[in-house]
Amino acid sequence: MHTESPRASRISKTATLLRAPVLLAVGMMTMGSGMGNPGCGGGSSGEPAPSVCESGCAIEGSYTLQFADTSPPGGGCEALGLKLPTGPLVLTYADTRVGTTLGGADLSGFYYGEPGLELHLSGTQELTATTWSSTSIQATVLAPAPQTATAPSTLQGTYELQTATTEASSPGCFIRRNFTATR
Repeated sequence: MHTESPRASRISKTATLLRAPVLLAVGMMTMGSGMGNPGCGGGSSGEPAPSVCESGCAIEGSYTLQFADTSPPGGGCEALGLKLPTGPLVLTYADTRVGTTLGGADLSGFYYGEPGLELHLSGTQELTATTWSSTSIQATVLAPAPQTATAPSTLQGTYELQTATTEASSPGCFIRRNFTATR
């Protein structure tokens, strides 16, 4: 004796038909999340970014940092004690991972060398119990890319600092400046 109703059969067939589109939709939503797609950092043809740097990798060391515009950043920034960073930009480098501390903020990111020569560092810092800053550096290593730690190297890019707060009366700060750093 058959106990399955015609309605249950239709639901089962519908679920089977929807399985592929649902899986496709989930796959599209998770692209770039590390779940099977390289996402950002992949090459121009979609291949995954390399896990090691092969050429032009010797970017570690101390760089003299120069901003194109050295004027004070403004009242909100000054009220929070924020200004343009001074002193050297000291980069550490190991296994494509780059780090530095700049203006009191720890920044980190990745560098894969040639042919891209792009360096992106970012980090956040708590300024008060209700205010944080987000700092980033986006730069290009100018050719020729350094092959040794003693070879001259120049970075050109943008420094950006922005604050966020949970208090409406707290001052805000936004700094964006072009820079050059030389070793």
